[in-house]
Amino acid sequence: MSDKPAPRLTTINRPFFEACNRGKLLLQQCGNPDCGRFVYFPRVCCPYCHGGDLSWRPASGHGRIVTFTRIHRPQHKSFFDEAPYYFIAVELEEGPLMYSRLVEKTVSEDGLLGHPVEAVFVDHTAEQKLPFFRLAASGAAGAEGS
Repeated sequence: MSDKPAPRLTTINRPFFEACNRGKLLLQQCGNPDCGRFVYFPRVCCPYCHGGDLSWRPASGHGRIVTFTRIHRPQHKSFFDEAPYYFIAVELEEGPLMYSRLVEKTVSEDGLLGHPVEAVFVDHTAEQKLPFFRLAASGAAGAEGS
């Protein structure tokens, strides 16, 4: 596990990664009352209104898969033993798109698009957990009309 590339912590992203180590997903939210959108990845200003008033808020960790690919040959040797795995784009309930991995290694790809997922926190290195996602019961996360 120690030879995996680790995130480079900065004053901007440190709250996100520290929360991951506690098993919590935090997102930045714009403080502009005319915007108020959630933001991912961590940054210094809102990409929508360009305001600089971003604060950290707990996120649900729920979303839906909007696209995926199955990785058979990773680009870094430290991930070779984990292949194959799914690299996914998740639209979080709060709005932002987050790229991550699916914890399930073998799933039917039928119905994977749009499938609800929930965040889980996986040891990436001895010092850092990262948010991955697992399949949620159909309709459990972000269900409309309930």
